[in-house]
Amino acid sequence: MRNSKLKHNLVEFGISRALRFLNKNPRVIFYHGVDFAENNHSLHINPDIFEQEIAFLSKHYEVISIHEYENRFRNNQFNGKEIVVTFDDGYKNNLTIAAPILKSLNIPFTVFISTNHIENGNYFPTTIARMIIRNNNLSFVKIDCLKLKAELKNNMQREAICDAVIHILKHSNIRLVNEICHQLIENISHDEYEELCHFHKIEAPMNWEDVIKLHTEYNCTIGSHCKDHFICNIYQTEEETKTQLKGSKQIIEEKLHASCDYLAYPNGIYNKGDVTAYAQHTAKEAGYKLAFTTVTDRLSAKSNPMLMPRCAARFEMDDFIMKLVLKPKIQF
Repeated sequence: MRNSKLKHNLVEFGISRALRFLNKNPRVIFYHGVDFAENNHSLHINPDIFEQEIAFLSKHYEVISIHEYENRFRNNQFNGKEIVVTFDDGYKNNLTIAAPILKSLNIPFTVFISTNHIENGNYFPTTIARMIIRNNNLSFVKIDCLKLKAELKNNMQREAICDAVIHILKHSNIRLVNEICHQLIENISHDEYEELCHFHKIEAPMNWEDVIKLHTEYNCTIGSHCKDHFICNIYQTEEETKTQLKGSKQIIEEKLHASCDYLAYPNGIYNKGDVTAYAQHTAKEAGYKLAFTTVTDRLSAKSNPMLMPRCAARFEMDDFIMKLVLKPKIQF
């Protein structure tokens, strides 16, 4: 956390309270997983910190469901204190760890799932890259479709190659993404891969039984995160974009016997090309009522329903509090 001492002082001396009053704007917050992570690269927040953050939101804001958020947006009836809690991807710990915490505090929430990963249990592409390339037992990595052959001599080299592969994964069509993942896994034996997945079981997605339980036993709305963790950028074909957006909505509705009204674009940095105009059009055509990005814009009555802002949660309390009161950018 940058400027951690400054942020702590701003919270300690009550400056954050004044900023919270001045910077009122509805916010949709997104998390990924909730569990005890082994490293600093994880998308999973410590459960104790997560519970503190949710308790803070419950005390100082009005935490509402995504349905109520949509209703207030349509009718321009926000008071500026609204918070919606969301999760991306569909990790198993959303059910086993996050959901009981949220239920204990009577908090509604939304989980955006990638339906193919729920169906087949495959880990997400960037997770596979991190697991394989950072694996200390691997001294050489080969990805033929990228014409990549590289020695892994030290951690610095592993990080550099991993970052390069992840960049490619985020800027490629889904067929190439799947081929890269397949060839990455081929660098080790089946048993080694199974052992690696078990070691990184924090990254495991839910299955459909889990999703149904989350939907029926908790105050949880299930939304779409495409069929695969599909980035809706210019590298994808229009046909595949349509299949991903419409197909995921259809299967969620079939499995849950409920309407799937909300979408979160994977990666979702629309102002850096993660969401094409065609994807926005297709999301609307598919029948999504709201589609969310990962860009922390200010919400207004004129905001595009297919490009709704969200704010990333933080993994330390002072950082979390200051993020809420300073972003979206405060306007005097």
